[in-house]
Formats: sequence, C-alpha cells, structure tokens
Amino acid sequence: MISLIVGLSAVIFYLSSAWAQSNAPSKPVFKRGYTLSFVAWVLQGFHLYLHLFTKAGLLLDLGATLSLTAWAVIGVILLSSLRNPVSSLLVFTAPIAALAIMVDMFSIPKFEGRQFSSGILLHIITSILSYALFAVAACQSVLLIYQNRHLKHHQSSRLVKSLPPLQTMESLLFEVLAAGQIFLSIALLTGFVFLDDLWAQHVVHKTILSLVAWVIFTILLIGHYRLGWRGRTAIRWTLWGFANLAVAFLGTKLVLEFLL
Repeated sequence: MISLIVGLSAVIFYLSSAWAQSNAPSKPVFKRGYTLSFVAWVLQGFHLYLHLFTKAGLLLDLGATLSLTAWAVIGVILLSSLRNPVSSLLVFTAPIAALAIMVDMFSIPKFEGRQFSSGILLHIITSILSYALFAVAACQSVLLIYQNRHLKHHQSSRLVKSLPPLQTMESLLFEVLAAGQIFLSIALLTGFVFLDDLWAQHVVHKTILSLVAWVIFTILLIGHYRLGWRGRTAIRWTLWGFANLAVAFLGTKLVLEFLL
C-alpha cells in the first residue's frame, strides 16, 4: 500500500512538473517545475528502494529497470541544471518517468531477486548511467532539431525562448556524450571481466549492439573534436547510436522476460 501511494504521488508530481515547465518560460515557473521534479525524483527513489531490494536479493525485472533508468535520467538532468540551463528537458523526460513508474507499479515480475557480486553491480550501475546520459543526449538532439527549425523559419515559441543559445546546446550535447561514452566503456569492460555468459546465445545480440553503439559514439566524438562535426551530422549520429543502445538495453530485457 505504501509503495502504491508513493508511486502515484511521484507520477502526480512529475506530470505537474512537465505542465509547469511547458506553460510559462518565466524563471519562477521554471524553478517551480524544477522543484516539483526534484520532489518526484525523491519519491521515485523511495519507490524503487521498496521494489528493488527484496529478501532474495536485487529484483531487476523490466518494470524496475525502466523506472531505475528513468530515475537516473531525471537525476542527470536535475544535477546538470544546477550548472547549465537544461531544465527544459524535463518537459519530455518527466512524463516518460511517470509512465515508467506506472509500468513498474503494475507489472508482475517474472523472476525473484538475485544476489550480485560487487563487479556485477558496478557493471549494472555504469550501464544504467551510460544509458541515462545517452537518453539525455537524445532528448537534446530532438530539442536541437526543434530549435533549428524554428530559428530557420524565424518562428518563436515558449519552449524555444526557454532554451539556451544553439551553440550552448551543442556544447552541452557533446559534454553529455563524452560522459556517457566513459560510463559505457566501463560498463563494457566490466561486462567482459565479470560476466561469464556475456557471449551466451540469449545476450549475444545485446553485447553486439552495445559495441556497435560504442563505435558509433566514438566516431562521433572523434569527428566532432578532430573534424568539427556538428549540427545535423551530430544529431543523426547521436540518435542512431542511442537507437542501438535502446534496443540492446531494453529490447533484450523485453524479449527475455515476455517473449522467451
């Protein structure tokens, strides 16, 4: 009962935050939206604690993984917003986090919790953090497309007015990509070291897609810092890499839990 109340409260706060962020670009309203998201994030964290930690061990089913990933995404945005004006990303990510909580609340786990070694836990944590950072980068890419289109046609909107300048948005995008690539590299390395079944038949496609995403982001970062890649090229490569990572990270879990 407590878990249900906490989960629904987090959903309400997230949706209220998204509404506040999208309906007025003034600083007081954005601060209100940030505060609402922070409260929702704390509630979601408590809800995850109630779900994840069981007597049998850590329960990482699809619902919990979705919610945990969304929680990490919101956490990255909230932390980044203290230094950079990226809180407008909450317009997109807060409703997604609310949806993830609902899935977590009403999904039925297909297995019990498990005990993990410290090495495996490091692999899990870095995997989720890398996915969260690349999800933020994907959201930034969508906003860059929106911002570019409106500036090109000399149009304006509340959302465009609330966004940082285009050059700042692009700089932030590559900062997030670089951080995500570091965590993805650690996740892959710890996977090769600590996972015995990394190349097992049921997860081999996850490993391959994650490596493909790593290669894509490596090429993109080299292309940016050595060749000056930016704009549409950077956006395409970012979304392409994130699509591979999304299929590897969540698609595999969906197939394993519900189709096999």
